[in-house]
Amino acid sequence: MTEEKPSQQGQQPSDPLGTSVEDLYLESYAFTTAAAIVGSVDRKIFVLLKDGRNFFGILRTFDQFANLVLQDTFERIYVEGEPKKFGEIYRGVFIVRGENVVMMGELDIDREDDHLENLQQIPFEQAEQEQKQQHAQLIKEENTKKKTFFEKGLIYDFQQSVLY
Repeated sequence: MTEEKPSQQGQQPSDPLGTSVEDLYLESYAFTTAAAIVGSVDRKIFVLLKDGRNFFGILRTFDQFANLVLQDTFERIYVEGEPKKFGEIYRGVFIVRGENVVMMGELDIDREDDHLENLQQIPFEQAEQEQKQQHAQLIKEENTKKKTFFEKGLIYDFQQSVLY
């Protein structure tokens, strides 16, 4: 006579690696809402905003509008030119309104700073000032293009608030 195992009522079947059916379902499901970032909670992420600012921090929570709460956040500014430069400043706990997010992604914490070896670090205030000058130059160039297109009867759409 064979001995039956006690019923495991309420438990989901799992594979030998400990992955439950629910985990497999979530991994294979293509989220099209803010729920797509659920796997990034408590991980280090990068966030690019419409105004061109870059934030690096640990995603602690989010809501249905993709508003984000980041902890141990750094803001980093990259300055074009030769030599290429960057400046960064600690921002602590930072809340980001979801409608301002252009791009977000998880970072490989072992390699996240590798690219900085080729850049010269400058004070954040100096980087901020140089970036403002670059943005002013970009806006001037774009307004010139807009005027030229308009003179030819064409529309050139440039949003000054979108500088990424």
